[in-house]
Amino acid sequence: MEKKLPVIFSESPSSHKGSKSAIQKIITILILILIFLFSVGAGASGWFLLRLYQTLPSLTQMQNIEQSLVSRMLSSDGKVIHEFSVERRFWVSLDKIPLDLQSAVIAIEDRRFYDHWGIDVKRIFGAIFVDIVRGGYAQGFSTITQQLARNVYLTQQKSIIRKLREVLTAVQLESCYTKKEILELYLNQVYLGNGAFGVEAAAQQYFSKHVSELNTLECATIAGMIQTPEHYRPDKSQNLKRITFRRNTVLDAMHEMKVLSRKQTKELKASPVIAKPSQKPSDLGAYYVEMIRKYISDRYGDDLLYNGGLTIYSTLDPVAQDSAERACAIEVKSLQERCNGIFLDSTHADKQLRVSRKFFLQNFDSIYSANEDKYAHLPDSTKLRKAQISVISLDVKTGAIKVLIGGRDFEESKFNRALMARRQAGSSFKPFVYTAAMENGFTPATVLLDQPITLNTPEGEWRPENYDKVFSGPMTIRAAIAKSVNLIAIQVLEKVGADKVVDYARRMGLKHDLPAVPSLAIGACEVTPIEMTSAYSIFPNHGIKATPYSIEKIVDKTGRVLERHTHEEKEVLSPQTSFLMCSLMRSVVCCGTAAAIPGLGFTRPAAGKTGTTNNYSDAWFIGYTPQVVTCVWTGVDDRLSLGRGVTGSLVAVPVWVKVMKPLHRNLPVKDFDRPEGIKTMMLCKESHLVSTRDCPKADMEFFFEDTQLDTCDIHGPGKGRRDKSMMNLFSTPKQQKEEKKKKRPLMF
Repeated sequence: MEKKLPVIFSESPSSHKGSKSAIQKIITILILILIFLFSVGAGASGWFLLRLYQTLPSLTQMQNIEQSLVSRMLSSDGKVIHEFSVERRFWVSLDKIPLDLQSAVIAIEDRRFYDHWGIDVKRIFGAIFVDIVRGGYAQGFSTITQQLARNVYLTQQKSIIRKLREVLTAVQLESCYTKKEILELYLNQVYLGNGAFGVEAAAQQYFSKHVSELNTLECATIAGMIQTPEHYRPDKSQNLKRITFRRNTVLDAMHEMKVLSRKQTKELKASPVIAKPSQKPSDLGAYYVEMIRKYISDRYGDDLLYNGGLTIYSTLDPVAQDSAERACAIEVKSLQERCNGIFLDSTHADKQLRVSRKFFLQNFDSIYSANEDKYAHLPDSTKLRKAQISVISLDVKTGAIKVLIGGRDFEESKFNRALMARRQAGSSFKPFVYTAAMENGFTPATVLLDQPITLNTPEGEWRPENYDKVFSGPMTIRAAIAKSVNLIAIQVLEKVGADKVVDYARRMGLKHDLPAVPSLAIGACEVTPIEMTSAYSIFPNHGIKATPYSIEKIVDKTGRVLERHTHEEKEVLSPQTSFLMCSLMRSVVCCGTAAAIPGLGFTRPAAGKTGTTNNYSDAWFIGYTPQVVTCVWTGVDDRLSLGRGVTGSLVAVPVWVKVMKPLHRNLPVKDFDRPEGIKTMMLCKESHLVSTRDCPKADMEFFFEDTQLDTCDIHGPGKGRRDKSMMNLFSTPKQQKEEKKKKRPLMF
């Protein structure tokens, strides 16, 4: 019987073929999947890179890197008095930056700077290895170009996306700029602590010198700060150990790059770090600075002002400004004590609190603040008065503003009273009345009667008075202006014509409300200090009005002059009239209401006029020399009284002296020039006519060249006054004309 063998499974050709086909399908599918994934990945990567590339700076932005630079305001002597900035940075070209500083930065930040193309591949792998070995971030690999890209275009946020953008931007920068240009941009851009951006700002900040003046040690110190600026600031004692170690690390790096020899390195490392921090510009001239800021902001925009690196050459005299501010602080303190006393006199608040008057005054601010709600309901006549002051000084010839103070405290009130406060002029308006009079038939020797008068006005009868309520009888215009006699000024305005006086005041620059009424003669009008100062400058400037200005020129960061002051002037009065007014107002200073000036230490030829308004709410003095005119005003914004007896003579004159003395420190002593067309005559002190040898007393007086006067007729054998009638004191214009024909003195 045939034996059956076991059936053993074996692949048939067809089955083997099918199996192989299945494997191939799987492989194909896997390959397709891989291709798909690769394509998707490549597409996604491409899309990602495209999107990333689109966020990079444009070529135009790359080629026009704009760095924020400090705009500086300089005083008339070239010193920085203020800076306008977002980032404190001053641009310097690479050739002004010491080679030691360039080498120090490259040595510590990017040794292969001149060899790579924006990124240092070797350094990247080295940094990764160090980070792995140390188990965390221990060493960076950003090149100088990458740091520049980050500082200019990116943020300091740590992320892979930001790092990729940094790398791509660095590569682009390398294609747009040379290595020297990149280094120049970087050294002007890098932050170096305490608000200083760039090496020039750091040199000024920490060593009080320009970057071009730095020595090797200082260069190494600044280079060492780049890593963590605030941590290494040399102007802080707690940082000295750290910055010394860091500086020495920089010196070692410079030695490794063969910039320094071993001996030099050793000697330099033995030296201590010595900083000499700069003094920041003071807060001098806060109102002046604000005036400049507003002008440039309005004309050129804030971006150029705060980022454009402008140099603003101003007219401010820093020495005189400082003296003025100190004088104002003292005067305001004294005025405020008076105002506080008025408050206590009106309210008896000290008695209500059962404290002494002296204690209340010594602690007035704190006590008033603690009870402010209670005092807020008091009537205006008794509420707290804030004494204010303003000062403005002009160069007579040019109109340059040399000193400007707009109030007691800029931080407390930004309102610039020197430029914008409309106040009553008081007796400081009288020179405009007498100016009109000089050109309309009056002379300094014209005699008028100082006696009570009654005037009819739309509001009813008006009986004006003099400040001291005393009447002096017949007196000359010279005596009247010296003693600031109200009744003489009012009579002169009435005879000249109020409209004519207004015309002269307008011509001289007063722009606000000037009512053509009798009270205008004693300052019942609104004026601003700058208007009055500019108008008074006409007198010593031979009748020429120079337009006030505060900026000599503005220069941009490239040295291009954006604007330069153009002198503007206009002839307003004749030189002869101007001289007569200067002569009249000299009497105010020598022997009138401002006679304290020489005793206070200002002995140069000077002229001016005081002014005090009703209820002592404004006190003025506007005075001048042939070179400078200064106006001092004091008052309260609410037009409340400063206190009885607070006159321009008392409070404005002392401040004026302290301003004018430094303004004249470098100026020659000069008298008012007498022009052609002015003559002098000796006048009898009694008759005010041309004196003779028989007149016991005589004074010299100035007149227009064509003025004619009779000879004194009351002195000498057998002489007496031909006409003693008091009617001459009130003669009409027609009678005055007839009197002039008779060559007799004008008597009104």
